[in-house]
Amino acid sequence: KIKNLNLIGLVALFSAATMSSAIAQDVSSTPVGYVTITINGDGYTAVTNPLQNAVVYSGTASSVAGDTITTSFSLTSDEVAATDAEGNSAYYVQTASGAIYDVTANTDSTITVSSDVSSLISADDAISVKKYTTLGDIFSTDNAFGLTSGGDVTSSDVVYIMSADGAGSYAQYYYQTDPFGGFFGGDGWRAAGDVNTDRSDVIIAPDDGLIVNRISSGDISLVVSGTVNAIDHSRELPAGFSLVAYPFPVDTTLDDSGIYTADNGYTSGGDVAQSDVVFVLATDGSYTQYYRQTDPFGGFFGGDGWRIAGDVNTDVGSTVIPAGSAVIIQHKGSGLTWADAVPYTL
Repeated sequence: KIKNLNLIGLVALFSAATMSSAIAQDVSSTPVGYVTITINGDGYTAVTNPLQNAVVYSGTASSVAGDTITTSFSLTSDEVAATDAEGNSAYYVQTASGAIYDVTANTDSTITVSSDVSSLISADDAISVKKYTTLGDIFSTDNAFGLTSGGDVTSSDVVYIMSADGAGSYAQYYYQTDPFGGFFGGDGWRAAGDVNTDRSDVIIAPDDGLIVNRISSGDISLVVSGTVNAIDHSRELPAGFSLVAYPFPVDTTLDDSGIYTADNGYTSGGDVAQSDVVFVLATDGSYTQYYRQTDPFGGFFGGDGWRIAGDVNTDVGSTVIPAGSAVIIQHKGSGLTWADAVPYTL
């Protein structure tokens, strides 16, 4: 479904004088904007940054050999080969189809990525290089949005990032306030169990979700900023659990999201036990389970379409996934490709 961005409340940030100008006009460069997301007090919120960092380089692949792309543009050696505090690549290559590959090294004319892309990227294919958004980008490096901050993870709001391997495990991050001015690790973003290492540069992929557990009462308005994604989305999800998000700054629905198509690997069966499940988190930590049903008897057992667990008859395909939110997908097959075209005009 194509949407015009002047309908979604995204605001251009071209200058302080034009901060209220909606980016509805056709533009040759990618618009910049912000989105305000509510972090619930006394509970859980699944969020994402639906905006991205600006393009660092763009052009085409002159040639591809294994994991190495020769580019049509010039770089500075090692410029985009940085890693975060967890050892993850800080930059990525994005193709015209929206596929993302981590950058592991670069020379002045080549980029090495994390896997063999010789069958996936061809000479003259459009590519761009971007820097991943980080924990500090989203929540600010100095906790400006006011998450509860204590001397350790048990006395602070916690940000959970799910592993990418399908296992459903989480890394826990929190903003630490050292009550002794540096004696117990100092102030800043930390991982549970490590009070000393700054984690503000931990990367968040464009379609990664986060779960925030706020231990204080009072909602927080989180303002995230960046460029509007103008490239189609594509992500391969493993068997198991993935905490992911729609990578565009607009609401979508289960029907329109692209999570299910007839040929993308989504497991669709006669009930929730036989299907991939989309979990939507509530503030109290409970989940509503949605699945895309395929009735093996052509309508006798409820028909085809999106359903909520426990109700095989009621179509819920119009259920809204709000901009800036995230969901957990449990994939029961061997590979799910979540792909969707840009849903708006720029």
